[in-house]
Amino acid sequence: MSDIIVRKAVLKDVSAIAEIERMSIPQPWSETAFANALAQDNAVTLAAICDGAVCGFITGVYVLDSADIYSVAAAEEYRRKGVGGKLLEAFFSALPECVEAVGLEVRESNSAAISLYEKHGFERVGMRKNFYSDPKENAVLMTKKLQK
Repeated sequence: MSDIIVRKAVLKDVSAIAEIERMSIPQPWSETAFANALAQDNAVTLAAICDGAVCGFITGVYVLDSADIYSVAAAEEYRRKGVGGKLLEAFFSALPECVEAVGLEVRESNSAAISLYEKHGFERVGMRKNFYSDPKENAVLMTKKLQK
């Protein structure tokens, strides 16, 4: 695998991003939802490029002093190879200076994601009972304070 390049996602990335999402979670966003996210002024959607193709993405929004990550995923063959970490770090860097904290929800059973988030400074701050469906599962709430 060559270097991982993270850049702002563009419209031509949407189908690859939506496919990675479809392969990663039970209730994925549509291509239209990702395209709409690209058009939002307060959204940050980044694509990871590996070997010349989209191999991962992250998308979220910021409002005033906080941001939320909605989704982050890597194509299966690129998991556990640093893509998620590069995406998180690039997301933090892409946020405006006024953003002080980033939050997210993650399935309680997704130990790989929880481990990745903790490695990048997120702390568990709560739980949402039965937040996810298909299958029904609790969400772990996590927050990271940004050092700017």
